[in-house]
Amino acid sequence: KLPLVTTKDILSGDVQWRGQGVINPFAEGGGLVDLRSYPRLRRYLEARREIIAGRHCAQKIPANWYRTIDRITPALASRPKLLIPDIKGEAHIVFEGGELYPHHNLYYVTSDEWELRPLQAVMLSAVTRLFMATYSTKMQGGFLRFQAQYLRRIRIPQWADVSTALRTELAEAAIKRDFQACNRAVFKLYGLSREERSSLGGNGE
Repeated sequence: KLPLVTTKDILSGDVQWRGQGVINPFAEGGGLVDLRSYPRLRRYLEARREIIAGRHCAQKIPANWYRTIDRITPALASRPKLLIPDIKGEAHIVFEGGELYPHHNLYYVTSDEWELRPLQAVMLSAVTRLFMATYSTKMQGGFLRFQAQYLRRIRIPQWADVSTALRTELAEAAIKRDFQACNRAVFKLYGLSREERSSLGGNGE
């Protein structure tokens, strides 16, 4: 069982875990575990079989009735990540330090190059909103869909090209969730002109 983070856990902008978890029914070598080898798990699942087997993903292959919607990768829980709900009016990007497994209705971003706090500042900025507004479908009420295919289109500089001072400025803005500070730092990152900054809602600074 893995500790699970859901959309409700990140409503405040920080992770406030409510204690939920997800059972991993997959074997390390691939495929589902044999429940006969896990009697406690078998009893737990059999007691709830009617509900579990009634799911659409279970009905497609009845023999795999206890399969989760998406394959679970336990190592993901221990990786620091940025969590992103699908539909939001503004960018809602939450840092998670590597303790929780993301629910399937949350998108997540990991990085082997960029530090995540500076990357969070980029994702919280007006520049990212411009990317999303350009590529994604706008929902009723002006909400944007922060889906994986749109997030992948965001272009950022190489981490090695970001100065130490700007890295610090980006990280501090993200930690404080200071959106104007995020914008100022990200505008520097992209080298935007005064006119470009103003068009994105900045004051040209």
